[in-house]
Amino acid sequence: MNTARKWLLVAALATFVVIQSGCAYMGDRGRDFLDITDFGITVTDKAQPDFGLYLDFFNVTPLGYSTIDGKMLGWGNRQIGWLDYHEHNWGALAWGSEQQGTGEFDPRDPHQTRLDQVDAKEPPRFDAGVARLIAEDNPPPLLQHMQCERGIHLGWIGVHLTFRPFETIDFLLGWTTLDVMGDDTKNLEKRAEKGANLIKNKPGGTER
Repeated sequence: MNTARKWLLVAALATFVVIQSGCAYMGDRGRDFLDITDFGITVTDKAQPDFGLYLDFFNVTPLGYSTIDGKMLGWGNRQIGWLDYHEHNWGALAWGSEQQGTGEFDPRDPHQTRLDQVDAKEPPRFDAGVARLIAEDNPPPLLQHMQCERGIHLGWIGVHLTFRPFETIDFLLGWTTLDVMGDDTKNLEKRAEKGANLIKNKPGGTER
C-alpha cells in the first residue's frame, strides 16, 4: 500500500470515529484543550476592594493569601467569558487551605470535587500543603495535585493562571478516544452515578 493510500485510510478511519461519536466527541476535544490552563483578568465588581497574592505548586506548597469575590474575564473550568470568580485561599508552604470557583460549578467534574462530593452545591474547601495533607483528612481531588496555580489581585483588578501540564497529554490522546483523565462527557455521567451510590451507601450518607 503506497503512502497516499495509507493516509487516505487514516483519514477515513478518523472521519468514521468522529461521525460515530457525534458532536460530543468534538465538544470533549475542545473542553480537553480548555483544561490545559485557566487564565483571565480578575475584577472586583463592587466598591470594597479585594486582595490576592497566592501561588501553589501541585497543592503541596501553598504560599500567600487571597480573598476575592468578583468576576474573571477569560476561561476557567471549561468556560469562556465574563465568569463569576471566587477565591479564598491561604498557605504557609507546608500548611494551607483552598476554596475557589470559576463560572458555573459542576460537582461531576473531577477537577472540582472528590468522588464523595458529587452532591456538593458549591466549591468545597480543601486542605493544602504537605504537612496538612498528612495530618488532616480533607484532601483535594487527585487532579488538583497535577496543577500549578498563581495569581495576584490588588484592589479591583488582577491576573489568575492555573497550568495543568498533564492535560496536554489528555488533549492529544483524546483524539484517539482515550480519556486518561476521566473527564469526557460520558465519564462525567458515570462518575456522578458512582459518586451518588458511594454517598448513599456511606453511614449517614442519605442525610448529607
